[in-house]
Amino acid sequence: MSFNLSTIKYFFILALLAVSCFISWGHFFKEYQQQDTVSIHEFPKSIGPWNSEEMTITDMEYAILETRNAFSRKYRTPAGQEVALFIVYSQNNRKVSHPPEVCYIGGGISVINKESVTIPGPQLDSDIAANKLLLEKGTSSYIAYYWFKVGDSFTPNYWKQQTLIAVKTLLGKPSSSALIRVSASVENNDTAKTLEDLNEFSQVILPDLNQYLP
Repeated sequence: MSFNLSTIKYFFILALLAVSCFISWGHFFKEYQQQDTVSIHEFPKSIGPWNSEEMTITDMEYAILETRNAFSRKYRTPAGQEVALFIVYSQNNRKVSHPPEVCYIGGGISVINKESVTIPGPQLDSDIAANKLLLEKGTSSYIAYYWFKVGDSFTPNYWKQQTLIAVKTLLGKPSSSALIRVSASVENNDTAKTLEDLNEFSQVILPDLNQYLP
């Protein structure tokens, strides 16, 4: 079989593309040791009427997260509202932000129900698609919202998050990833009040998520 110059160039280009894809995907799936240059510990501890206190993350939990670029805080208002906020973030390790159900179950908390919700945003077209979990531990009930952030994109879907990281990485766009989780206890079986507090707090923190989790 004979090959002309055009055919040889064609196969040469295909070979270069194959090598390029192999290197890119290898780069995406390898273990990262690079340190983040953005610290989410700078995230505001006071937001409007909400003031926070730090909650402990153990060394074992940090090891599972594979980063110390995470915090757990409890925010309260003078009116008695109380919401817990957990954020884990990395600029280069796609594995740090994973669904929290496994952690809840491992901590002895039962996931009673999971459904999709839309959190009204503070502005038009700024609604947040999130997951809502109904949780129980002993006689206590909790509700948690969580969603993921990749660059400037939000998604409630873990696999879509992973796909966004891959696509943005290959396109040379910011592909930092984060898990945002807000939760609150259900007091006196008043689920409506708990959801109201979670929605209000989620709306309040949205501008700061975009600023402090680039």
